[in-house]
Amino acid sequence: MAKVFISYKRNVEPDTPVATAIYESLRQDHDVFIDTTIQVGEKWAERIQKAIKESDYLIVFLSGFSVNSEMVIAEIETAYHHGKTYGKPAILPVRLNFAEPLVYPLSAYLNPLQWALWDKDVDTPKLIAELKQAVSGGELFADNAAAVTASAKTGEEEIPTAFANIPRDLGSPEGTMPHQSPFYIERETDVEAINALHEIQGVTITIKGPRQMGKSSLLNRLQADGKEKGMRTVNCTLQTRQKKEGPCG
Repeated sequence: MAKVFISYKRNVEPDTPVATAIYESLRQDHDVFIDTTIQVGEKWAERIQKAIKESDYLIVFLSGFSVNSEMVIAEIETAYHHGKTYGKPAILPVRLNFAEPLVYPLSAYLNPLQWALWDKDVDTPKLIAELKQAVSGGELFADNAAAVTASAKTGEEEIPTAFANIPRDLGSPEGTMPHQSPFYIERETDVEAINALHEIQGVTITIKGPRQMGKSSLLNRLQADGKEKGMRTVNCTLQTRQKKEGPCG
């Protein structure tokens, strides 16, 4: 059973009817999240972030409406960055009667991927079959991907979207960075450390580097990854801090 997150633009057609049809079909064999399942009183933003990060696949329906939706773009960005670090969720893009080239940032996230295509209601059963195959470990059909990729290469310069999704909390300019900080720069050694963390027989990880090079920030990310995988973590510091005395003692 795979965990699937469905991203779409609500209350418009064909987005909502197609997304609902896919949800009803996939939920028979998989654990599927769609925003209509959020309970009254839940913190919906936190619930969505958590659901995306726990998913194996993110199915995103792209239409003339959804490509301009800040919520849809944010969900794709979350899935992309989490997948780049942890290997999932995989993004499965579906074009809903939409053949326009994608603009930045969607073009950067989605153009390299294979696509599924939907043009009208009679395409729904075929789309369901393709997505079932994909979430069961297969892939979307390559001929669809080739068709869309070809239509996207118009030779025109990409134009950034009108909204920037600027983080509200820029964090401290110095000190340890929280593990979810969008300003953390991943390095090759980060991947080695995360892979070592999951050694079956156990492992001792030594992080060496000059001051202010991100050792504590990497440690934060390792702890967060361990907790996400069900590991128990304990902080223990051997560093002593001495109070500096002023000129009066």
